[in-house]
Amino acid sequence: MFSIIILGLFGLLHGVPLQDLGNKNTIYGISGNGKPLTIKAFPAIANYQSDLYEVYQEPYHYDLRQRAAVAILSSVEESGVQGEIVFVQKHPPVGPIFIRGNITGLSPGKHGLHIHQAGDLRDGCDKLGGHFNPYLVHHGGSKSAIRHVGDLGNVEAKDDGVAEIVTIDPIMSLSGGPRGIVGRALVVTEKEDDLGQADNANSLVDGNSGKPLACGIIAYVR
Repeated sequence: MFSIIILGLFGLLHGVPLQDLGNKNTIYGISGNGKPLTIKAFPAIANYQSDLYEVYQEPYHYDLRQRAAVAILSSVEESGVQGEIVFVQKHPPVGPIFIRGNITGLSPGKHGLHIHQAGDLRDGCDKLGGHFNPYLVHHGGSKSAIRHVGDLGNVEAKDDGVAEIVTIDPIMSLSGGPRGIVGRALVVTEKEDDLGQADNANSLVDGNSGKPLACGIIAYVR
C-alpha cells in the first residue's frame, strides 16, 4: 500500500466546503495495472494551495473493517469539565467519521472543540501543539471551505452545563495516514470559537477560543 499527496495545478473552485468536495470526489476501484485505486480529491484554494489528491492502492497494510475510537475528557485544574466522545468510521481509510458524545460541567453557551497535533498529556492540556493541520491551511469551522483537519467548531452547553455532540466529519480518518486522528488529543476550550471569522490574526490560528478546559487522548476501542 502507498498513500501519497499529489500537488497539481488545475482549475480553482470556490464557495463549497472542502470536506464536501473531498467526499464527493472520492473515486473507488480505479483499475491500474490490475490493482484497484481509491482516490480522494480536494480542490485548489485560490492564491493558497493547488489541488490535493490522496491515492490508495491495494494491497492495503491496514484494516479496512469498521474502526472505532474514544476520547475521555478530564478537566484542567479541577474545572469539573469531563466528557466522553466516540468516533466511528465504517469505511476506512476515506469514509466519513460519525462523532457522538457529551461533555458536562461547562458554563452555558458555546465552547470550541478541536483535535490538537500531539497526544502527550504529561503536562496537562497546555502543551499539545496547535490544531491538527497536516495541509498547513488556516483555521476555520467544521464546515468551512478552508479549515484544519482538527477543527470541529463549537459545542453548545445548555443551562445544566451539558453539551451533546452529534456530527459527521468526512475529512478525518481512524486509519492513520495524513489525516489520522488516533493518538492525538481532543480539547474543549473556555470560549466560543469564532471559526476564523474575526478580524485579527489569532482568529486564523485558533479562533480566539481561549484556554483548554478539558482534554483527552483519542484511542482505539477494542
